[in-house]
Amino acid sequence: MRGALFACLLMLAPSAAPAAPRSPVIVELYTAQGCASCTGAGEVMETLAARRDVLPLTFSVDYWDYLGWTDTLARPEFVIRQKTYVTRFDLGEP
Repeated sequence: MRGALFACLLMLAPSAAPAAPRSPVIVELYTAQGCASCTGAGEVMETLAARRDVLPLTFSVDYWDYLGWTDTLARPEFVIRQKTYVTRFDLGEP
């Protein structure tokens, strides 16, 4: 998951070409309500949300529900979306 976030953050780096009006960059975070190790990623998303050139999206995934606490925001289609990115960009495990 960190690899995907890192890849998204790299896309935000300024380019050497003159800036032209652009659409916002979309940054997606896949997380869960009970994920204690996701706090740092959430803070990065909050910082990005303050930028006008970024559209941050957060998707709650359900694959940690087996631990005994069900994420009420999670949707199986969000896991499918994340796994599609992982496969498409050869990012390893989600």
